[in-house]
Amino acid sequence: MRGKWVLISVSVVLLAIAAGALSRWRGASVRPEPPPPVKASDTPPPTGEVSFGGKIEAQQVTQVGALVGGTVAEFMADVGQEVFEGQVLARISNQGLETARDSAQAALDMAQSRVEKAGSAIIAARLEATRARADALRAHTEFERAQRNYQRQKMLNGEGATPRLVYEKSERDFESAQKEYQSLDDLARIAESRVDELVKEQESAKRILDEKRDDLEEAKSSLASAEVHAPVDGLVIDRKGEVGKELGAQEQAEMFKIAVNLAELQVKVTPDAAVLKRIKPGDAAMVFLADLGGEGIGGSVKTIEGNVATVTFTCPNPAVKPGMTAQVKVKLE
Repeated sequence: MRGKWVLISVSVVLLAIAAGALSRWRGASVRPEPPPPVKASDTPPPTGEVSFGGKIEAQQVTQVGALVGGTVAEFMADVGQEVFEGQVLARISNQGLETARDSAQAALDMAQSRVEKAGSAIIAARLEATRARADALRAHTEFERAQRNYQRQKMLNGEGATPRLVYEKSERDFESAQKEYQSLDDLARIAESRVDELVKEQESAKRILDEKRDDLEEAKSSLASAEVHAPVDGLVIDRKGEVGKELGAQEQAEMFKIAVNLAELQVKVTPDAAVLKRIKPGDAAMVFLADLGGEGIGGSVKTIEGNVATVTFTCPNPAVKPGMTAQVKVKLE
């Protein structure tokens, strides 16, 4: 009887062991399904404030182009340099304008030479006319004296009071003096007429000189347009072109960019989509610069265009300039 209970106990233990093994086998064959992935849209949006890095830019930028094309002869302003209104930023070498200037200068020199020669000729002609007129006046005086003597001898000869030879001599002297006077008077008139002609030629030469002077001024003015001048005070933030090389169309149109009103600045940042949805124009922001020892500058979000948010701020500190790196913090609601 006792052996029978031992057999029953062993059987019960074996059944329990078999049941446990079967249970473990079934559990291993049935694996639990993994949880569904979390979608980006299901991620809760950030709260508090977010921080972005960016470059400081000027809010106002003036673009300066070259008025004429050609080769860059010289740059007088570099990127990062402060310039003032009217300052020469660059010079362009334009062969056509330089040739026109040289031709105008040569024409002016020739016209000036004509005026000077005319002036010298007038001085000589006036001197000659003066001498000729003086000779004519002396001849006229001699002619009048011979005329009076001839008339007196003629009267005396008519009355028989003077020898005929004396009368005839006075007649020959009179006729000779008359011819000499007329000849010298004609020469004086010709000399004086020559002076008048030279004066007219000089006046014409002066008019041509004035025209050539205007042409040269115009040529110089055109050549001056080959100089690029700063239209405003500001900071050069970009420059295109290379010395000795021809300017392309875009380089000519956008040769310089000058940042103006350097106290009004901005930083453009590119938040991710989830953060961008929480930002709106007018949100408060703080701009931090390492050069300022971590001190923040108050600003605000001005615009949101595409995935770019623009934060503007005012900083009168002249040490803060475009191109510096800044950290921007924007408060989220």
